[in-house]
Amino acid sequence: MPQYTWDDCAYKVLKQLNLFQYRNKKLSLKNVLAVSSKCLEGCAPKSLEDVPWYFLNKVMRSDSNAVDMKCSSDVSRQLIKHQQSDNSDSESGIDDSKAVTLSSVVWIHPLDLIVSVFLCSNPLLQTELMVKMSACQFALPLLLPTWNNSCTFLLLAIRSIIKKWHPIAIISNSKLQEENIVASHIPVFSFLRVGNISVSKSKTLNDILSNKQQYQNIFIHHQMDCANLPRKISNGLGEITWYLPCGSEDIDVFTRPFQIINLRGDGYSFPAQVQFLTLISSAVFVFLDGITEIKLQYLEGFTKNDAQIYLILTSNFKSQDAEKDLLKSFRQKFKLSKRHVIMKSSDINDSDFTRILRSKLQSAVDRCKDTNVQCLEEMVSTAHQCNIKVDEDDEQIQHTKRCSEQIISLINSDDIAQFKCQNFAFQGETCKKLSEIEKKQSRPKTCSESLELHTARLEKDKRQLRQELLKKGVPEIIKSFIDKLTHFSGIERELFLWWLKQKLDSKSQTKMSALRSQYRNTYEALSQTKKQEERQQKQNELKNINNKLSTCSLGLEHFMRELAQIYETLVTEKVKTLKGIPPIDTLPSVAAELMIDGLPLELLNGDAGTIPVKWISAVLKNVSKTVGEKRMFVLTVLGVQSTGKSTLLNTMFGLQFAVSSGRCTRGAFMQLIEITGDLKSQVGYDFLMVIDTEVLKAPELLNVADSYEHDNELATLVIGLSDMTLVNMSMEHSAEMKDVLQIVLHAFIRMKEVGKKPFCVFVHQNIGDITAHDKNLMGHKFLIDQLDEITRTAAKMEKCADKFKKFSDIIAFDPSTSKGYIASLWHGCGPMASVSTGYSASVFNLKKFIFQTILTRDMYKLTFSGFCKMTENIWNAVKMENFLFSFKNSLVAEAYHHLTLAYAEWDWEMRRAVQEWTTQAENKIESNETDICSSLKTELHMLITERKTIALGHLEKYFADHSEKAKLLEEYRQKFIHSIDSLSKELFHCATERYLDTIQRKNTLKEISVLNQNCKNRLEKCISKLLEDCKRKKSTLNDEQLLTYFNKMWLKETNSIQLPPPKNVNIKADMENSLREHMPAFSVHVNKKLKQGIPTWKRFDFKNIMSTGARMFLKYVLYQSDEEDARRKADTIEKKCMDFVHEIVNKDTDYDPSYWFAILRNVDENVRHHETERFSYSNEFIVDLKFNVCCFAVPKFEDMHKKFIEKNDPVKLLSKEKDNYVQLFQALYKTNDAIQTMAGIFAKSSLKPAVIKSIEKKLGSDIVNDMKSSYSEGQFKTRMNFHVAIMRDLHGKDIFEEYVKYICDTVSYEQDWLREKINQHCHKQFNGQTRLFELGTEILNELVCLLRKEIDHAKVNCKTVQELFWHVKERVQKYLVISLKADTFASQTDLQCFVKYLKRDIDEIVKDIKKEIEEWIVDTKIESLPSSPIKILHKTLAGCGNYCFWCGAPCECTEPGHVTHSSNYHRPWGVTGYRGVFTQELTAEFCTTLVASDTLFQNKNTDNKCIPVKEYKYVNDYYRSWIITPDTSLKGSTYWKAVFYKYNEWFAEFYKYLPADVPPEWDFEWEDVCRDIENAYNVRLVENM
Repeated sequence: MPQYTWDDCAYKVLKQLNLFQYRNKKLSLKNVLAVSSKCLEGCAPKSLEDVPWYFLNKVMRSDSNAVDMKCSSDVSRQLIKHQQSDNSDSESGIDDSKAVTLSSVVWIHPLDLIVSVFLCSNPLLQTELMVKMSACQFALPLLLPTWNNSCTFLLLAIRSIIKKWHPIAIISNSKLQEENIVASHIPVFSFLRVGNISVSKSKTLNDILSNKQQYQNIFIHHQMDCANLPRKISNGLGEITWYLPCGSEDIDVFTRPFQIINLRGDGYSFPAQVQFLTLISSAVFVFLDGITEIKLQYLEGFTKNDAQIYLILTSNFKSQDAEKDLLKSFRQKFKLSKRHVIMKSSDINDSDFTRILRSKLQSAVDRCKDTNVQCLEEMVSTAHQCNIKVDEDDEQIQHTKRCSEQIISLINSDDIAQFKCQNFAFQGETCKKLSEIEKKQSRPKTCSESLELHTARLEKDKRQLRQELLKKGVPEIIKSFIDKLTHFSGIERELFLWWLKQKLDSKSQTKMSALRSQYRNTYEALSQTKKQEERQQKQNELKNINNKLSTCSLGLEHFMRELAQIYETLVTEKVKTLKGIPPIDTLPSVAAELMIDGLPLELLNGDAGTIPVKWISAVLKNVSKTVGEKRMFVLTVLGVQSTGKSTLLNTMFGLQFAVSSGRCTRGAFMQLIEITGDLKSQVGYDFLMVIDTEVLKAPELLNVADSYEHDNELATLVIGLSDMTLVNMSMEHSAEMKDVLQIVLHAFIRMKEVGKKPFCVFVHQNIGDITAHDKNLMGHKFLIDQLDEITRTAAKMEKCADKFKKFSDIIAFDPSTSKGYIASLWHGCGPMASVSTGYSASVFNLKKFIFQTILTRDMYKLTFSGFCKMTENIWNAVKMENFLFSFKNSLVAEAYHHLTLAYAEWDWEMRRAVQEWTTQAENKIESNETDICSSLKTELHMLITERKTIALGHLEKYFADHSEKAKLLEEYRQKFIHSIDSLSKELFHCATERYLDTIQRKNTLKEISVLNQNCKNRLEKCISKLLEDCKRKKSTLNDEQLLTYFNKMWLKETNSIQLPPPKNVNIKADMENSLREHMPAFSVHVNKKLKQGIPTWKRFDFKNIMSTGARMFLKYVLYQSDEEDARRKADTIEKKCMDFVHEIVNKDTDYDPSYWFAILRNVDENVRHHETERFSYSNEFIVDLKFNVCCFAVPKFEDMHKKFIEKNDPVKLLSKEKDNYVQLFQALYKTNDAIQTMAGIFAKSSLKPAVIKSIEKKLGSDIVNDMKSSYSEGQFKTRMNFHVAIMRDLHGKDIFEEYVKYICDTVSYEQDWLREKINQHCHKQFNGQTRLFELGTEILNELVCLLRKEIDHAKVNCKTVQELFWHVKERVQKYLVISLKADTFASQTDLQCFVKYLKRDIDEIVKDIKKEIEEWIVDTKIESLPSSPIKILHKTLAGCGNYCFWCGAPCECTEPGHVTHSSNYHRPWGVTGYRGVFTQELTAEFCTTLVASDTLFQNKNTDNKCIPVKEYKYVNDYYRSWIITPDTSLKGSTYWKAVFYKYNEWFAEFYKYLPADVPPEWDFEWEDVCRDIENAYNVRLVENM
């Protein structure tokens, strides 16, 4: 059988395990932490390729069964066959030299697996594996067999292990020892064998080290799963473990700590390892199965060193005298006493043998002197002496170590607190001061100065603090850290940070251990103290110790935090770089790489209580650049102190969050875990973001005034960011459970109220009893009752008690899935305890449940950018006093903005369709003589239903196509459905009103139309008779003679027309009756005015009214100076009322008495609209105003009636047709065929007016459609974009009067602005023609095309020209209203010839109409269009017409029928004329700032009572309908702040006040204003907008 080298076997094993690819490119921690579907299975491996990952996954979750290599049933059967052929292990009879020549088997020895994994792991993964294995009390590989038959001393790999113990000898001192194990001077005892032995050395060691209560399989032995297989590459492996006492005589097996190294395989074969062990060990225990000369000669080498030699003979020596003699001579030669020889004779059972060995080992321990003991890191030279490699010899490791030492050398003070103060200034007291200022700014209280000045002063203070930091610069230690951090990359950077962390932790450890011990003792004393004074003293001591713990600790997290704060400061102050450090963009880029590699990133600064939002955003933005804009599931854990939150996450995902008894996690840290393979596609996420938080109900904060608020803020922040929250509750802390639940429920209520759907799992830890689950099920009702009670309490505090009566109102709670039970963490107690298999198993089950939940719950999937926005939104709201009023979800706002853009298109599609139908309906009404009202109603209903269905289909498709945005907008779905329904009803109502109005107008003209038609018919008969008479004459008549006969007949017939008597219309009487009927309560005042007679109208002299006394003018006025505002608004009201009168008068209809009621209602609406919270008009003034408006309307209506009568006079109407009749008369006389004339008359007199009228009717809608589609910025699509466009235009004009117009009368200004933009658009030149011309000719071409089509159709289907007339008229009646002229004579015309001439004439009228369109004066034509594009466009952009009751900002909600109002941009109160209560100065206060403060306000709606601004919703329903989100930042609503700053004195002059005291910080650059507008409105401002 051929012999194989170790390398040959290693190649084979690695290939069988599919690890060969990692021989050079090592496995990293990132590879192992990635979550895949296979790692969630947890079942036995099915092939050798699965085994390494099975082991790694189990070790990373601290599963003590990780080395139990159970396999699937098929593999098990093959193993059984193998075991039957060879039922022994290498320690019990198999020759190691032959073991490696055995043919490959279907499975692997656990030790071979461990060696393989460590061979293929990079140094940092090795260190993490060591930590996890140590927690499971596995022996750790110290001397690792490696390539070329060599060995490596894994010193670096075990440097991270910290051990604690409590020796019995010093227990009276109550001092717990905590040390890094590589630096601990504790004795080493080595165990090896020479030759084959009959007992298991490893099992014997387990027996020695374990007590009866907690047996540990520290060393793998042949009785464990798969450990009876032959070892291929693990012989020569040196494993290390530690025995550490806990200080209890009942539990401890040994009284002092020591280390044991167990060498695998025959010592003969591994001289280097044996030499190393004899040199470093205090004693070497050698197992032999018999004594031979060769063995004794081999053992002579052991005696040359200082180590004691213990021989353990495992065979029966009674029958082997020769061996006894050899042993005796050996003892004598090397002066070994009998106690150095232990023989296991046949009469000694295993228990006695263990007891004897334990006694010998204790004796050896007692003989050791600490001064002669080396620590592990001091054994490096010994390893080199024995030709053993040390992992730290690697150049990369050495270089990064030196770099870390260079930084440590810069820590030149033993006073860490002082050193941090000097060198970590960006995160020190300045950072805390900045945090305190931000809190003051976010929660302003009543102060002597203006809140805006107060805010500006705080901003100035913050900037001053930051500037002071920048002046100091960056100290050398931070410069050096940044330099090395940016210089290194990949594994080098990770090693550098790892070294730095180790050395920093080591430097802080001694001081921290003493302080923790002091803290623990003080806390215990506090719990036993009952006197209040003493308790207060202890509390103060705890606080001082806690402060010392915070200040005296210096770890890697402080360096990373300093980076974050430096970046935050530089970006805030707009500084691109700082001396000694690279450009600032480098820092987040490096941090992003570290985060991707698995380094936790600090989210919340636990010391200052703040989030570096800009830093977090920049880091995650760089993460997104590297890996793409991926989706992540956010998981958070919350709980009280020592409930094992961090341990839970570390165990579940193999993470490295700080773990210790007592408080350890400060603030919140987040770590990325990649989701790989098919699991990624199954769950729809690419990463898992795990957030670990500081404890709730921290003991050191119990007496702090805002501790409850602090916990609420923390819970709200992390729950708001999370997709799932684990609420960790230890059964040992049941007394605090209720408080924690209340804190958590506050956060859940807040999330529910702002539209997030919280999901949580209650995790009950330390469940030890196997019946605990059943017992907890029995207690489920009690828990639910308790949760219901807490819900009611929390809801009451959040001021929404009416919404949340029980826990299930907040979240769906299923006791079978929403609760988890976790077993106790430790198996046993003290330093020798291992992680309980029950704990790791239950944590693993919880992990599987989390991913099952992800699979089943359809949630919005956050991306990195989304997480940044959500963090900023929630943090901004958390800083405010009232979260519910303060939270603004920018992700929802952005998604909502996109939806409103889409909805605007559907809205316009629906409006345009109904607009076109209404025009067509009007045309049909005018064209038809029959009553088509019922058919139109049915038609309209069908159209509205169809368009509504289409719009709803668009909405559903939008939600289906944008599934992720849809999850954010689910609560808006019903609102938009309601909006579509509201729009449908509105359009139905408006269209119905329009066609009914057309019918009414036609009915008004019906009698006149009949009269006109009768006159026309009579006249045409007379013309026919005259024509016959003229033809009978013997002589031929010339044109002049014909005209003489015609005029004589015309005069006779028109004079004989009998007109009906005029209607008795008394417009003044109608007005008087309407006034009395409309205002019966004020009949006395009305009658008094009427008795004075109706004077000649003139504009109100409001100044005169004001001089006679405000009491006659105003019913209520807040400030005397508000009277001037009331006067201006009264002037505006009168103007608007007169405009309304003009609208009525300009209708093409007769006067109607109902117009008076319309006018009076319009006055009421305008008065109601213009009254403010600061004044109300008196009833007397309103009566006077109505009377004056009516006086204005009387002559207008009289003139309207007169013009209508004149316009519809039959004689005058016939006179307009006289020329056509003359032409026909003359043509028929001459040729008896007037085809050409008839065609010309039909084209010019019938078709041309109809086409022009149709163009004008359709043009308004087409202009609007053209504008909506021509501007990519969307300023004519949505209300918010419309507002942005106006603000931008106002800035460009930079005229104060324009701002005042916009503020004082927004609607009029908007309409005027649209008029200007429409005119500009229609004036635009395209190919030498205006856009108005192009739009007009497009409609013209459509209509002419339709006419030609119908004429061709009539040519085929009609027999006479008269039939053609009616055919064409009927077929085009939706688009053209054709009035037939002189159609009586059509019967005398040839059809085919007529059509030929008609087509030619149509070409002519097209030219004429184009010329006419070309000559249109754009501005005049737009104003005269029947459907005003200004009104149509404004209707789509106007919104609801509601304004903020304080600052006058218009509501910007876009969906029709909305019941709540909001504005993205509020204004300083001073722009609407508000002044200070006790001053004559305008006020610069802001709604958004005041609602966050304790400031009081009063007006007519509060009955002049002072109430807090923050409680404005309690005033009335209208106030309640407004959502004013608090914003105390200086840069909120920068546009209006900049306007008010610039025109402060102008506003003061306008309102007759003194200028406001405006913060100079409001002088914003336009670039900053644009950025703020972009953020507020989700728009992109471009130069050509």
